Amino acid sequence: MSAVGAAGAGGPRSPLARVFDDALVTAGARADPGERVAAFVDLARRYQEPGRHYHTLRHVAEMTAALRVLLAAERPAPAARSSPEGATVHACVLAGYFHDAVLVPRRIDNEQRSAQLAVAVLERLGCPGQVGETVARLVLATAAHRSHQPDEALVNDADLRILSRHPAAYDQYVRRVRREYGGLDDQVWRAGRGAVVRALLSGPVYATAWARRAWEPTARLNLLRELDALG
Repeated sequence: MSAVGAAGAGGPRSPLARVFDDALVTAGARADPGERVAAFVDLARRYQEPGRHYHTLRHVAEMTAALRVLLAAERPAPAARSSPEGATVHACVLAGYFHDAVLVPRRIDNEQRSAQLAVAVLERLGCPGQVGETVARLVLATAAHRSHQPDEALVNDADLRILSRHPAAYDQYVRRVRREYGGLDDQVWRAGRGAVVRALLSGPVYATAWARRAWEPTARLNLLRELDALG
């Protein structure tokens, strides 16, 4: 069965679909189940577009898993809907699904367009306006990974979880991102990627205290190793 089959990664009965639906219901979506399923399937198709190699449903799943880890570390009551810092769990989860929904390599407005999509979809599904505004803000925060609010810190750290994986997984991530930018020659790629890596290394990679303790050391080693390879 293909990835868009009922139980496949992008299917309406997949674990990713259930997490998305739970977040929508918690967010107050008034749409019926069929409409909510259709919204997920549309998102899943976006993440399966030709030319995507890293920013796929796998990335959404890994980001969602990283969010669970961070939320468990940052708050003592797993059943609560908000962390002590006020970060709304369902908004963070929904941001994970929408943050790379629009991906056109070399465009600089992908996050803005993804945020606009989030607002439109959540409004259509009957979520309160504040939900769409919050999710859009979180999506926009992933553009430069600058965190000004606790919920932005959670989403950004979850998005950057790959940086602290073991070297083989990190190298695979870099290769996949490079394939997404296959239209760039090596010189342009090295210059652009080098700027991204140096920006990440210019301060703490992660924003939450837990991620700085648990993920930061490995992430910095991976980034330094990549920077050296870029020359």
